[in-house]
Amino acid sequence: MNRSTQPGYVWLVIPSWCETDRLDAYASHLFPALAAAGLPVTVQIVDDGSPTLLAEALGGRCEKWRAQYAFVNPLHRLPINRGKGGAVYAGWDLACAADAMWLGFCDADGSVDAGELVRLCREALAAPAPVCLCASRHVAGADARWGSPLRQALSHLFAAWVRWHTRLTVRDSQCGAKIMPAGIYRAVRSELKEERFAFDPELLLACQKAGATIREMPVRWRWQPGSRLKLGRDGWTMLCAIRRLSRIPVSAPPSQPRAN
Repeated sequence: MNRSTQPGYVWLVIPSWCETDRLDAYASHLFPALAAAGLPVTVQIVDDGSPTLLAEALGGRCEKWRAQYAFVNPLHRLPINRGKGGAVYAGWDLACAADAMWLGFCDADGSVDAGELVRLCREALAAPAPVCLCASRHVAGADARWGSPLRQALSHLFAAWVRWHTRLTVRDSQCGAKIMPAGIYRAVRSELKEERFAFDPELLLACQKAGATIREMPVRWRWQPGSRLKLGRDGWTMLCAIRRLSRIPVSAPPSQPRAN
């Protein structure tokens, strides 16, 4: 059964840049979990301008997954590398031609546990009103394994930098799984300029400005080796991007329900 034929379904994008092996490992857990849950979900994998051989390999994996799971779409390939945010938006823009009510994404490395992603989808589909759901490593109840104390400290420092410069109330803007109403995304799409490391806080700022309720949910998260984020070079780029976002006017956010 193709779950995208059901009303109210979640369009879940997985951005991938040279992530064929890690995504293959994650899919072996995620896709069976989604199938067992029976949720109305469509998975759209977006290749973010990987070298031709890697992109072709990922396309072949997608066809194998599609043969087993009807909710997996054919691979969508970008001709150039746009960044994680650019890949997510390219995938979400495909959904805007469909009737998805919810748009989500998760990182290809599998750092957010497959069961936790299923829980995020359940929460979105059961929500009494549209709400932006953010996986979080920094709220009570989260189970995060960082790989090193330095990574944990830098994550908390960056989160504080984001809140200080933008007045965004979210404690962890960078955790790699979010689900939001498609209508909210369509309303703010023209305002979104960041396509790389700062796309998460810009997206949440735009949603907060539009009056959306943002809810953080504690998740089971594990740092995965093989990250292409370079703390020195990319960290400085991220800090500069957040400074740019500080110019965005933000209205007072709605009260946030307590995370379960």
